[in-house]
Amino acid sequence: MKNNKKIKLKKNVRYSICTCGASLKLPFCNNEHRQYNKINKSEYKSLKIISNKDVELDFQSKKWKDSCE
Repeated sequence: MKNNKKIKLKKNVRYSICTCGASLKLPFCNNEHRQYNKINKSEYKSLKIISNKDVELDFQSKKWKDSCE
């Protein structure tokens, strides 16, 4: 898969995943979407996840740059 990332999630920890592709901490959100939204008149928000168990998930976004891999 292109632009994908495996992420290990810990039980009961809140994660914010980037949906806009502008984060400097991909695949995690660093709130760059706020500036991106102002410039591009968009409404990106981060995806919030809290797992009920330790788990590893595959995330993929066409917005993430290849450097995310």
